[in-house]
Amino acid sequence: MQRLHQASDIANIFAKIKPQYLDSFQIYLSKNNLEEHRIGVIIAKKHIPLAVDRNRLKRQIRELFRKNLITKIYKYDILVLIRAKVNLEQKTILLKQIQDYINKLS
Repeated sequence: MQRLHQASDIANIFAKIKPQYLDSFQIYLSKNNLEEHRIGVIIAKKHIPLAVDRNRLKRQIRELFRKNLITKIYKYDILVLIRAKVNLEQKTILLKQIQDYINKLS
């Protein structure tokens, strides 16, 4: 699994794909023609002020995708945007929602 680093790749996703809104986050999802999945996670500093907490949540989200997308036939470009403040209790709910979303993919 690769990360979405290029600003041009992220801009293309924003321009071409309509997001799917869930409680406190959005997911942009598109199939790609590459051999691997690519994932990007964007969390604003105003939503999670401490860098340690932001980075931990990003790692946990990427790990969820890494574990659960292995069995998927199609390869995806995935961009996750956190759109609300997330505390410790909400973080477990958020990760569970992402897990459920991944399981619904074909």
